[in-house]
Amino acid sequence: MDAKTLYQQGVTAIRDQQDPQRGRDLLIQSLRQDPRNDMAWLWLTRTVQDRSKQLEYVDRALTINPSNDAALKLKARLQAALQPPAIQPLATLPLATQPPPAPVAASENTALVVSAAAVPALYKTVDVPATLEEKARIAQLMERADIYATAGEIESAIGQWVDVLTIRVDHEAALRHAAGHLWRLNYQDDARELVQRALDAGTTVPTIYLTAIDMAERLGDVDHAEELRAHVISMPQADDPLLVAIADDYIRRFRNDEALAFLRRALEARPHSQALLIKTGDLLKEMDRNQEAMTYYDRAVRTGARTAKGREADKKLLNFVPVLTDRERGSVGLALREAAGITLLFLMMGWQDAGLDLLDLGVLRWFGVVLAMIGGYLVITATSSPQQKPVASWLGGQVPPDQPDPNKPLATPGRALAEPTHLPLISEDVRYVLGTVGALLLVIAFVLVFHHSLGLITENPPPYMPWSNDS
Repeated sequence: MDAKTLYQQGVTAIRDQQDPQRGRDLLIQSLRQDPRNDMAWLWLTRTVQDRSKQLEYVDRALTINPSNDAALKLKARLQAALQPPAIQPLATLPLATQPPPAPVAASENTALVVSAAAVPALYKTVDVPATLEEKARIAQLMERADIYATAGEIESAIGQWVDVLTIRVDHEAALRHAAGHLWRLNYQDDARELVQRALDAGTTVPTIYLTAIDMAERLGDVDHAEELRAHVISMPQADDPLLVAIADDYIRRFRNDEALAFLRRALEARPHSQALLIKTGDLLKEMDRNQEAMTYYDRAVRTGARTAKGREADKKLLNFVPVLTDRERGSVGLALREAAGITLLFLMMGWQDAGLDLLDLGVLRWFGVVLAMIGGYLVITATSSPQQKPVASWLGGQVPPDQPDPNKPLATPGRALAEPTHLPLISEDVRYVLGTVGALLLVIAFVLVFHHSLGLITENPPPYMPWSNDS
C-alpha cells in the first residue's frame, strides 16, 4: 500500500476503532515511505502516553510544517502540563468530604427523583443555563483532564472532571469519565456518590440513569435498579435507544422475562415507538413465542410502513407469513392456472362417463370441458382474482382507497399478508354477475360431460338379468 493509504488506515484505527497499537504500526509504515507527512507525526502522539515522546513527535511535525496550528496548540498544552497544579489525589480525599458549591435556586424542571434524602438546591444541573465564565471554566477543566488522561495521570484527570461536576453536577462527559475511572480504580463508593449527586439534583440526562442502573446491578441493589428503570420510562427525555439499551441490559443478564415486562411498560407510555415494538418482537421471537412476536412486528408496520423502522419490521414479518402483492393479484396466468384445475376435474368426469376411453368422449363432453374452463375462469375472476390486468380495467374496475381497518391486523395466522394495492378492483355488482354466469356454465358443463351417467340415473332402467329370455 502507498503512504497515503497507510496514513488513512492508521488514523481510522486510532480515531474510529480505538486501536492505537494498530494505528501506530500503520503510521510508522506510512512515515517510512513519506517521512515529511507532518499530520502522521501529529497522530503518533495519540499512540503513546509519555509526554516527552509526544513532544518529540510534535516537534517533528513542526519541523516539517511550522504553521501546523493543531501541532502548535498541542505543544502548548503539553508544555503547560509539565508544570501541573497541585491536586490532592482522590484516594486521600473522598468525595464525601468535598464541599459542595454555594446554594443556588433550583430550576423549574428540577425535581426530587430517586433519593428521599436528596437536596437538589445544592447543585446546578445542565438544565440551568451556564454563564460565559462557567462555560469557559468547564472547557478549561475538560481540556486539562484530557491532557492528564493522555499522559496516564488518571487521578489528576479525575480531579479535573470532579471540578467540572461542582459547576454542573450532571455534566454527561465529566460524570461518565470520572465515575468510570473511579470504578475501575476500585473506588466504587466515590463513583456511586458522583452519580447519586446528579440523581438527587434532579438530573434529566437519561444516560446517567443507565450508569446508575449498571452500578446498582453490579452491587446487587436490585430494588434501586428497578426504581431507576421505572423512572426512566416516565422521562420525556428518554429516547428509544436508551430504553432499548435498558432492555438489552436485562437480556445480557439472562433476565428475558423482566426485559419483556420492561418493554411492555415502556410501550404503554410510547405505544407508537417502532424501535420498542421491533425490540419486543425480537425478544419474543428469541423466546420462541412467534405468534406474539408477529403481532408486535405488525404493529410496527402499521405505525409507519415507509419509515426505516417500518421497513425493518416488514422484513421481519415476512419471515412468518407469505405476502400477497400486486404481482399475484394482477396475474391472468394464476387465474387461468386455477381455472385449469377445474377444467381437469371436468375432463376426468367426462373420461369416466365415456367408459375410461378418451376417444369416446364425443362432441358433447368436449364442449362441456370447454364450458367448464370458461365457467371456472369466470368464478375465479369473481372470487379470488378480481384485479387481473387488464381484465379489471376492461370491466370498469377502480383502484380501492388505501384505508386499512386500524382494528384489523395486517397479518392473520394461516393467511397471506396483503400489501397495499395499486391495481383496479372489479366492482361487487360485476363480480356477482360474473360469478353467477360462471356457476351456470359449470352446471351446464357438468350435465354435458356426465350426460350418460345422468341418463342412467333419470331413466332408471331395470337391472340386466342374463337368465331372462324375452323371446
